[in-house]
Amino acid sequence: MPREPHGPSGSTAPPDLDTVADLLWRVDAERTAEGRARLTPRRIVDAAVAVVDADGLDALSMQRVATELGCTAMALYRHVPGREHLLAAMTDTAGGRPPATTGAGWRAEVEAWVDALRSTYRAHPWMVRVPTVSAPVGPNQLAWFEALLSPLARSGAARDELIPLATFISGAVRDLARVATELDPAGAASYGRILAERLDPGNFPTLCALAGEAGLDEEEDGAVDPIVACGIARLLDGIEKSPPAREEDGNR
Repeated sequence: MPREPHGPSGSTAPPDLDTVADLLWRVDAERTAEGRARLTPRRIVDAAVAVVDADGLDALSMQRVATELGCTAMALYRHVPGREHLLAAMTDTAGGRPPATTGAGWRAEVEAWVDALRSTYRAHPWMVRVPTVSAPVGPNQLAWFEALLSPLARSGAARDELIPLATFISGAVRDLARVATELDPAGAASYGRILAERLDPGNFPTLCALAGEAGLDEEEDGAVDPIVACGIARLLDGIEKSPPAREEDGNR
């Protein structure tokens, strides 16, 4: 699952992880709390998410959030230590909870998890622009990680492979979602032509042989979803074909 975020590129050091974790779990506890105070960490985080959903990550500032809430920026600091802590809480909150298990088998659950995470990134594309500095500590991100580990644990993979596999899957989905937000449609439209004009079979035999295939022609370039689907399918094929873990590995 995506790891906890670091702040903007100009930051000198990530926030203390204990402080971040305390804030994330406090925000989550307010999810169902009744009779909220006028200003709470949850209200601040919700307002910040609304700002970046509407105007992008570059629009985020403590002053902008304070304006949306009708208070001063200093008032926010009584509830949220700083912008980097706010980013961490926003990422955990915007991600929400993972989809419920369907009982359709471990592979179908992994595929549903991947689809749900891709949908989350499409709804909040700024999430993939928030750098990471640690494994997940927020309640929502941990719930996503658990929801991926659970079907992988029933796949027959060895116990010591579960966290690497889950980390690889979540990292691949996140990074390709980031690529999708950065691709220039105008450049994608001319990609196939540019290659055709410059490649020669002597130096690029495989690329030339694949000319016109998905990912290299003008219509398909930049289509990230098929890339995710292909990569995840081949990875799950490999897990299915691997010998099941031995019982002493603790994975049965």
